[in-house]
Amino acid sequence: MGAYIKPEHLDFLEEVKAVFGANCRRETHQNEEGTLIALRFGVDRDCINVFVLSEEIAFFTQQIEPDPNPRLEVMEFSRDMEIQLAKNDHKRGWVQEDYDFLIRKIGTHGMKLHEELGKVDKDKSKITSLCANIANYAMMITDNEGEHL
Repeated sequence: MGAYIKPEHLDFLEEVKAVFGANCRRETHQNEEGTLIALRFGVDRDCINVFVLSEEIAFFTQQIEPDPNPRLEVMEFSRDMEIQLAKNDHKRGWVQEDYDFLIRKIGTHGMKLHEELGKVDKDKSKITSLCANIANYAMMITDNEGEHL
């Protein structure tokens, strides 16, 4: 760090806090002039690093609500879920689907999963696919009827 913190840096910090707070997946933000850039940082992703033309201005700790990275297993499974969703992009989506329909789909896939798990020669890819589909139907119900924790 070699620069002084100026009011414009603090103004930018407030802008960045709003941008990161509105989008938990956002990792970087740059001002319109392209003179400042901010990076989300820290184990809980609640810190902000501000740079001017590659020169660090300040490291602001605990500036936004903590949002820890998901466990590796959760990230890998979410990729499997996304792959299964992408296979059905040609369909109309789930916003109009009744929760009874989605619950029936969970049951149908659950029975198929039970059958596959009972086999001596299990198809691990099919097991993953079925689990991802079940999770996707549960996500659809949450998206339509629930709220984030």
